[in-house]
Amino acid sequence: MGKGGTERRPPVRMCVRCEVTTETPVVVAVVHQNSGPGFVVYACQACAAHYPPQPDVLTVLRPSGQAGDER
Repeated sequence: MGKGGTERRPPVRMCVRCEVTTETPVVVAVVHQNSGPGFVVYACQACAAHYPPQPDVLTVLRPSGQAGDER
């Protein structure tokens, strides 16, 4: 690995639906976990259309301290 090269490798990921590796991955989901790091789920361009947009976790949760909040 030389420091002089500015050439970057294209991202290569496996599609979660068709299991084919792709150089143009699309993020279709981000999985959050309670302990340890989460992970990102990728799909190829053709399969990405089969996944609905994922809601942002921070906008779905209610702020703490509101009525109905269980402790």
